[in-house]
Amino acid sequence: MPYVLGIHLGATATTAAVVRREGSRWAAAVPVPLGPGAPGVPTVLCRVQDGSFVAGEDARRQELGYPAWTVRGFTRRVGDDLPMLVGNDFVSAQRLIAVLVEWVADAVAHRQGHPPEHIAIAHSASWGPHRSLLVHQELARLGIGEVTMVPEPVAVALDYASKQTVEERSALVVGSVGGSGFDATVLRRRAPAFEVVGPPLETDHPGGQDLDDAVFDLVRAELAGELAGVDPADPRGRALLAQVRQECIRAKEALSHQPGHLLRLDLPGGRTEFALSRSRFEKLVRPHLERVPELLLQAVQSASLAADDLDAVVLAGGTARVPLLRRLVAERLERTPEVDVVPEMAAASGAARAAVQVLSTDRDQAAAGETSVLVRIEGSDEQDSEPERELPAAPRPPVEVAPLPIEPPDEERARRIKIIKLVVAALLIALGVVLTIINPGDPLGGVFGALRS
Repeated sequence: MPYVLGIHLGATATTAAVVRREGSRWAAAVPVPLGPGAPGVPTVLCRVQDGSFVAGEDARRQELGYPAWTVRGFTRRVGDDLPMLVGNDFVSAQRLIAVLVEWVADAVAHRQGHPPEHIAIAHSASWGPHRSLLVHQELARLGIGEVTMVPEPVAVALDYASKQTVEERSALVVGSVGGSGFDATVLRRRAPAFEVVGPPLETDHPGGQDLDDAVFDLVRAELAGELAGVDPADPRGRALLAQVRQECIRAKEALSHQPGHLLRLDLPGGRTEFALSRSRFEKLVRPHLERVPELLLQAVQSASLAADDLDAVVLAGGTARVPLLRRLVAERLERTPEVDVVPEMAAASGAARAAVQVLSTDRDQAAAGETSVLVRIEGSDEQDSEPERELPAAPRPPVEVAPLPIEPPDEERARRIKIIKLVVAALLIALGVVLTIINPGDPLGGVFGALRS
């Protein structure tokens, strides 16, 4: 079944969604799992011995033993003059992004049975045309040409508009709490898409990792005795701490819909359990989340708008699941924020909707061209085949303009003036010859002397 692919290149996680074409209609966007048990995979690449890259969970596992050959954070380095060091080679960030997009496209094509008709990529709002062009060029080198670049907040808004009615010129602010930062952008509805109003706001904090760090620090403090002998420089110690951190991330996600969570940790002294309640979790992360509504208001004010001018507040990213965040935004902006059931997939689903719009527009234009040709060629029956034509307008009455009176040229006068000029020229020549004969050594002196006499 034909489909289009939407990819969200997050700083810490990458997700994908597809929209399938059923006859002449497009279905709803459907997430595509890229890893076992999770809709997305870490935005991580690891270079292996043959020079190729592995991505996602495989790369994260390789990172424990080969950290120098593993690279993260490259989505924020697109366009940098200094490439990134991967092992003993320097690789540009845009090249790494193209490799990750190719990996995702291949994984989805393997699952769907064939490649997509079109790919749309949701990227950071801070990218401009130059960075998008660099990524396009690297994708073209890998043979991926049919790609549309979509800013992440626009993709989130497109996903929201596919599920809610958004009136023309409605204003909304999109806040994305990513793994390593936060961005807020004000948009206005311009069907079939959205336009950015004002400058996007982007900051490194708060992010999902801040919440992970808060839980991780609490666990390490509470279980300091059990973790005392763990050496982060040792590969086995590094692997154990990574497992603890993953359990802290799972606890954060579980507390979004549960009143408490029991962490089960395999420590050197044996299996240990640690209970964490939602109230304690919210107390830990509240200082980070309190910044979100203030940053949203700052983005709205930068767009020369007020909170009352907004028609919706849309939150995206996995951290948008946290109930405390929704309460804080609702209290400060006096408006309940809109959060998707799977907020971490909103950008990928919106990118897939953008790919649908690209194909629909192309097909509509092609169909219009084909229809016009058929009308001209097959229009044998004037009543059935030819479209209705407007009656020609009545001819305008002729406008009579009287010519301006122009006198004919006086040929006799022109002839007399020409004769006078010729006579004067002949006299001057003759005078010059006479003066030269009288005083051959100083013709000019002879002229002045003759004039004085």
